[in-house]
Order: sequence, then structure tokens, then C-alpha cells
Amino acid sequence: MHEVAKYCIINALSCQRLMVKHNAINKYREVASVAFLSLFDAHYFAGGMKVCNLLSASAWQRGILTSMISSQQTETGKFPGAYVFPPVKGLKNRRPVTGLDFASLYPSLIMTYNLSPDKIILSQEHAVSVEQSDKKLHKIEFLFNNNLQHAWSVQYNNIPEEKDLYVIVLEYLSAKRNELKRRLAPLKAKKEDMDLVISSMGKDSKSPFFLRELAGGVTSTGRRNIKLVADFVKSKGFQIKYEDTDSLYLVCPEEFFQKCDTAYDNSNGLSKEEYWSQMVNISMGVIERLCDEVNDFFRNDVTLVSSSIR
Repeated sequence: MHEVAKYCIINALSCQRLMVKHNAINKYREVASVAFLSLFDAHYFAGGMKVCNLLSASAWQRGILTSMISSQQTETGKFPGAYVFPPVKGLKNRRPVTGLDFASLYPSLIMTYNLSPDKIILSQEHAVSVEQSDKKLHKIEFLFNNNLQHAWSVQYNNIPEEKDLYVIVLEYLSAKRNELKRRLAPLKAKKEDMDLVISSMGKDSKSPFFLRELAGGVTSTGRRNIKLVADFVKSKGFQIKYEDTDSLYLVCPEEFFQKCDTAYDNSNGLSKEEYWSQMVNISMGVIERLCDEVNDFFRNDVTLVSSSIR
């Protein structure tokens, strides 16, 4: 066993030495700039530390001092995972199957429901008191180690001053990432740096910003929203073939294909390739309209939704 371990260590180090020798190392300048880090820290610390540093810098700009001391109590329980529909088995070659997915699901949920440590309420008495002061609350409920957890987040109701720390940082990063997307070809690596920081938000259990109720609230809200979308599209006549975390794979209702079916069945000069091209174009148009309907559905649910469908 000692020899196996030694081989694995030497093998890993050899790969690293080869990459360094050929100067094939990650360019962390953009991450260091965004998260207010030194280049040394950007190379040798994981994403969670970068997120903590960025949050602390943002808090300081708002007149809030935070500690960077890691939490000694690491969570060992299991949070509710993503909701997954079992796939409909078999070869699906009669109609096109089209994807419908949330854009950046978890960051969007954080921004939509104002999920941040500074806006989380843990006691029901405090929640009742806040609600009586005309604040809108988002209820959080999930199982953790087989115990039901309760919490509430205070929503900002389109008032910029009510936005929490996580929302402000994520909106800043999202705007920066979207700008880089528009100039994607030469700046792809920089966009991926933004993705790294955004996707690490709130995941490190040792972070001083970590809160069990917040982490569980994000995943449980994601489960709730994907179920709402599934029920909504079913009510519109769509068939769900598969769903995973933030995506639904749908077949449009038969009524949309009647015209091209008739043309193909009557041999009106429509080849199989043209027939399938028409079905694909029809599906894309129907799904695009469905996206708008789902967005409107969520706007009615939370007044303002940044968890948009693309």
C-alpha cells in the first residue's frame, strides 16, 4: 500500500512539474483582481476563500466589518439535493425533444429571494415581528439529518437599499460576466473566472459567511421552483421526457405539428429532412414562447424574478 501511495503522489507531482515547466499554469489575474487577492493567494487557495474575501471587501464598502476566521464546526449532514425526474425510457425519434433550463439556477435564486446571512431569520417570533412591519418574507423549509429546519429570508421588494450582501455581489459579478459574454471569443477565460467565483458562493461550510439555513434554503427553493415549472408545462400539454436539477427536456403538444404532419403524410413533396427541419423550427418557436410564459408565471409568484428561463 505504501508503494501505491508513493506512486500516486509522484505521478501527481510529475504532472504539476510538467505543466509548470511548459508554463501551462492558470491565469489567475482576473480572479485576483475581482476578489481583491494577491496572485499567490489566487493560486494556492480554493474558490471558497476567494468568495469570502470578495464578500468581506463588499461588506467593508457598506460599513460592515466581518471576520475571516474559518468556522471550526463543519457541517456533516446532508442537504436536500436537486430534484430529478426519472427519464422516460426508450428511443425518442418521433418528435424533437427540446431543453428548457434556468439561467444560473442557484445564483438566480439567491438574487430573487434575497438569500444572504444578513437577511436570514431563524426564529418564528422574529419572523412574525418583521412581517408585521410590512416586510415580505420567503419561507424556508427543508430536512437536515431527518430534522425539519425552518427559517425565513426578508425580500427586498424592488427596493435597492433592502438588497443583501450576496445579492449585491452576485449582481456585480453577473453584470461583469454578461459584459464578458458579449466579447466572448477573446475573453472566454475571463468569463470562466467569473463563473468560478459565482458558482462557489455560499458552498464552503468552513466559511465565516456559511449558514445552514441559507444553504438549505437555496437547494430547497430550487426543488420547489423546478416542480412548479414541471406542473406548469404539463398543464400546457407538454410531455416531460427528463429533468435534472435546473433543466427540463420537453416534447411539444401534438397540435403544433398537425400542419407539417398532414403535408408529409399526403406526400406533398416534403422530404423527411424537410419534415424534421420544420418540426425542429416549430419546437424552437413554441419553447421560446413557453419561456416567456414561465417567466411571467414566476413574476406573479415573487413579484420580481431574476431566476429567468433561457
